[in-house]
Amino acid sequence: MVRWNGNNFFLSYFRRKPKLTFLDHHIVEIGTGDWYQGWGILLILCLSVLYLLPRLGRKGMRSAEKVWALLLFLSWGLEQVVLIRTGNWDATWALPLQLCSLSGMLTIFTLITRNKWTYLFVLFWGISGGLHSFLTPEMTLGGQGVLFFTYIFWHSSIIAMPLYFFFQHKWGIPRNAFLIVWGWTHFVWLAVGILDYTIGANYMYVMEPPLVDNPFVQGAFPYHLIGFEIAGILHFGLTHLVFRKLQKIKSIGESPIWLSA
Repeated sequence: MVRWNGNNFFLSYFRRKPKLTFLDHHIVEIGTGDWYQGWGILLILCLSVLYLLPRLGRKGMRSAEKVWALLLFLSWGLEQVVLIRTGNWDATWALPLQLCSLSGMLTIFTLITRNKWTYLFVLFWGISGGLHSFLTPEMTLGGQGVLFFTYIFWHSSIIAMPLYFFFQHKWGIPRNAFLIVWGWTHFVWLAVGILDYTIGANYMYVMEPPLVDNPFVQGAFPYHLIGFEIAGILHFGLTHLVFRKLQKIKSIGESPIWLSA
């Protein structure tokens, strides 16, 4: 179990260079204290952006969005600094090329620019991928100290951000949202897979299945990709149906940007 002690971690971190044993592929077991802690932080963030941010007014909300983006970027930067300082940074696992990492980068971009196209991808990638990351957390960069915090904050944000723009800014999704995201996801998957093969990495788990116990993850390469494909269709399809239904219930119209899609 991961024990978080912020004071001890930061004091020891800045006083001396840690040993090269910091990185530890960590899986949080369902029902443990850390598992519930993650869900608690997710709930707090979602409630905060849905109910507290609107009270700040239009200018206050815009400023809060930029601060949120900055905090996300700083959390990613701090993670990279820790990996470099401990001698654990490596291009085969430290680049932001997992699906949730890409969602986080798009979240930062969306919060700064309010781009509806990147928002659309985070809504599909972030919510489904983020929820799975809380159901069966697999911290590939380790779960010690600050890495535990960055994991939770990052994955909470990729769920909370699209909910915030959907409900508070009334950003509906287009009728063909499923086809747009599902189609482009395959191009991203292919590009990442080629990079994985080239540098010996496993981003987006293309080359090897994740270690978590998941009914969609069966067999070794390439058979585990079939489960990914089925899971993608089911998750993206469900996301599309749920948000199109909510869009109708909440009387959220389609933005002109979607009408040309």
